[in-house]
Amino acid sequence: MRILSCFTLLLFLSANADNNAVWRASGENVTLRCSVAGCPNSNSNNEYEGMYLYLNQYHEEQKEVQYYHSSRGTPDNITPRERYKDRIQTNGSLKDHTITISRLTVHDSGFYRCVFIHFPHGRVTCSEHTLFIKGVAPCLPAEVPPALTCKNHLPLVLIIGAACTVCTIATIIFILLIVPRVRRWVCSRRRARRVERVPNNEYVYEVMTARGLRPALE
Repeated sequence: MRILSCFTLLLFLSANADNNAVWRASGENVTLRCSVAGCPNSNSNNEYEGMYLYLNQYHEEQKEVQYYHSSRGTPDNITPRERYKDRIQTNGSLKDHTITISRLTVHDSGFYRCVFIHFPHGRVTCSEHTLFIKGVAPCLPAEVPPALTCKNHLPLVLIIGAACTVCTIATIIFILLIVPRVRRWVCSRRRARRVERVPNNEYVYEVMTARGLRPALE
């Protein structure tokens, strides 16, 4: 599955030359830059009210990483989502800033997009980054409920294993006991049919005598 993930990421990256590829190991930090300089038809006079940082992964729906809101006369409001709290830091202004994500795991791999809220034209993607994380995935991702921990999965695994073992034993017993009996029954039926097909010599002689026929003398 990891090979498929990397292949998908590489395919997306090759199709998008403006995408910045970043390689990191599990536990390290990464810094991504979001700037309106990369926006299509960028103009410094354009008004931007906010920016969303999104994460896209090949096997999951798009996730929101952080929202950066800025308006005149009020302090900037930077809101990281629950999964990224305490491990994300933002530096710079709305139009040009960096986002540092620390303590990376393989679950942080994917396509990061800086989507600016641009008036009056709506949203526009201005920066893209592909992040590759090398390492072993932890048993419990941050977004998985506690009920689905590896510890709670152990009884289910044992039950499935026991069920498979029982099915295997039952199959072996069926093959060793039932199949030979079926074969003997089929063979006995075939022998009975062969006996029924053999003509009765006395009956044939009586029929020929009644019709005035005589068997040939040897």
